[in-house]
Amino acid sequence: MTSSPAPRPTSAPAPRPLAVLLHSRQPLTTDPAATFDPAHWESVVLTDAEADAVMREDAPGATPAVHRAPRDTWATEIRRLAGDRPVQIVTNDEYCLITCAALRAEFGLPARHPDRPAHYIDKVLMKERLAAAGVRVPRFLALTDGVPEPEAGTALVTGTIGLPAVAKPRREANSRGVAILRDQAGLRDWLAAHQGEQGWQIEEFLDGTFHHVNGLVRDGVLTPVQTGTYLGPLLDLPDGRRLGGWTVPYDSRLDRRAHELNQAVVAALGGEGAFVVHTEFAVNREDELVVVEVAGRAPGALVSELARLHAGLNLEEANLALQADLPLPRPHPTGTEAAWVWIPVMPGERYRHTPETTSKRLVHVREAARRTHTGTSGALGVSVLLWHTDPDVLAADVRTAATAAWCGA
Repeated sequence: MTSSPAPRPTSAPAPRPLAVLLHSRQPLTTDPAATFDPAHWESVVLTDAEADAVMREDAPGATPAVHRAPRDTWATEIRRLAGDRPVQIVTNDEYCLITCAALRAEFGLPARHPDRPAHYIDKVLMKERLAAAGVRVPRFLALTDGVPEPEAGTALVTGTIGLPAVAKPRREANSRGVAILRDQAGLRDWLAAHQGEQGWQIEEFLDGTFHHVNGLVRDGVLTPVQTGTYLGPLLDLPDGRRLGGWTVPYDSRLDRRAHELNQAVVAALGGEGAFVVHTEFAVNREDELVVVEVAGRAPGALVSELARLHAGLNLEEANLALQADLPLPRPHPTGTEAAWVWIPVMPGERYRHTPETTSKRLVHVREAARRTHTGTSGALGVSVLLWHTDPDVLAADVRTAATAAWCGA
């Protein structure tokens, strides 16, 4: 009688590495699983905000595991969550870029964010470096001693910048705190409301068309991705303004000029690292390209999704993949043009109907518009994504989306 051989011991599968996505104020607009395949990664979001603020309402996929902790304990929390596993620390949140860079250094991870993040975050440093490199920026006044009292401040602003002008915090994103100062009365009111405060600057009001250009940066090398045009300034949605934009056809004059501008921007602000660069600019009446804002991260709204349709990769997913040194597709013309429109719902209104369009579309009715809006100002009610191979058809559908009555009493 023979005995069966003893079974060979089997080794346990290697634990999945941990991807930690840092969050504070800018929600994720894409599914982390699209970048960090759950078969190979465990993904968690670490936030110092409320858990329900982590994902934008229309973001695809399920919300990943969320851990809340004060920012000064994030390093300890990451060690607790990772244990002995390899870890990646990434973010697409403007308000976490510097913290993320510091944590990556603490955990021995390669630097991926811009080598000098402040050049991409502080609007005064940004414009100073761009201007020194010969890149056109708005005339600006850095209120380094704080916001002056109304009488002196009015003389200072009107004598250096002129009116109208734009007041902006030095370190904010998503148009937070931005105010258009149209006349002396409005300027005096703003100065009185902010007198003595630090961290402000005032710049020239630009009269022109507004655009953006995006690229991938790897150690100083810029790969162009996409150029776009905005419906108008990204302001005043609470007052009823509809926001939106569309892609610019590949190799058009504007597309070529925009990518040349982005090359100059990266050279001036620094290209060491691996990140998405998003540059917003105006074309003024003299046909100059004037840089308004620059971010060392993927853009907000639906611009990242427009890039997926137009250039074959989602910019937010690309930014996370660059930080984690994961492969990503090379941008390429897909033959598709795309657009986005955000429709506000005003107090007393709710979503009523979607107008007909020729373009393919994805419409998301947000919670604020699913029932009568009870707020005191407008809120984002409907998010619209449009795409078509014919830019003229797309343009007609953008006009429809931007003017039709989506919401009503």
